[in-house]
Amino acid sequence: MCGRFTLTKPQALPAAFPQFRYREFSETRLPRYNIAPTQDVLGVRNDGRDTVEEMRWGVRGRINIRAESIAARRGAVTRRCIEFADGFYEWCDRRPFYYTLQSGEPFAFAGLWEPGNGLAACDVVTCRPNSLVAAVHDRMPVILSEESLSLWLDPEPLPPGAAGALLRPFDAALMAVREVSRRVNNAAYDAADVLVAADPRLF
Repeated sequence: MCGRFTLTKPQALPAAFPQFRYREFSETRLPRYNIAPTQDVLGVRNDGRDTVEEMRWGVRGRINIRAESIAARRGAVTRRCIEFADGFYEWCDRRPFYYTLQSGEPFAFAGLWEPGNGLAACDVVTCRPNSLVAAVHDRMPVILSEESLSLWLDPEPLPPGAAGALLRPFDAALMAVREVSRRVNNAAYDAADVLVAADPRLF
């Protein structure tokens, strides 16, 4: 699953994703080190506007949806979105491990969205883990490649099979992981020192 993630350098988004429109400053443009469910996140919906906006993480109490469930749907997948991140956490025996791209660049999770009161609600799609994440957890969030991102955000409905083909584990060779401070276990704690390195663990 994906229960927490980061966006520590939101100012890097325009360079990493120049195809989107960015609104004026908001609180969600501040560095975030421990984004938790029910909080606001930055993302883009497939509504044809290509505009980065705030969304609320959680769809009727659901924060994740399995890629296999999307691929098994009978009808087309219509309300698709992305959420921006530059790292995510997984736990093993309450020990938090922090996953990033080796480049340190931000990336986009695949998600689904629904209308909400004020803000749209969103969730994060999860899939089977790659070899790096599998050492800690049996699921990982879907990180979209550049090619998959444009297809995922196309306004047209996407057949379940085509959607499922995009929702694959990200290449482990392009990712890095390290154990970090257990301060991140507290969902209300959002400060840079959650990323302080813990004792190293070999994979």
